[in-house]
Amino acid sequence: MDSTKPTVLPRPDNLWQHGLIMLILILLVNLAQTVLGICALFQFLWMLIAKERNAGIARFGQGLAQWLAVTARFVTGDADQRPFPWTSWTDTRAE
Repeated sequence: MDSTKPTVLPRPDNLWQHGLIMLILILLVNLAQTVLGICALFQFLWMLIAKERNAGIARFGQGLAQWLAVTARFVTGDADQRPFPWTSWTDTRAE
């Protein structure tokens, strides 16, 4: 068993602002889940009709998955990197 302790980040300087951003991101995560469900439905219908995957929907899904990962790390306190809309969409990468 590994006895090393995980690294804990220091408390944010402006805790109330950090909490407000967390609240906004939690609302955006719920919206993202709805968008993900719609994309999944469209992708299924596309594959049913065209007999192939839609690359645009798949690429968007990959970006959304990366955003959700970075957002989850931020709201749980594992990272200080703010996700989109505070950074560009392409910079939203899980590290």
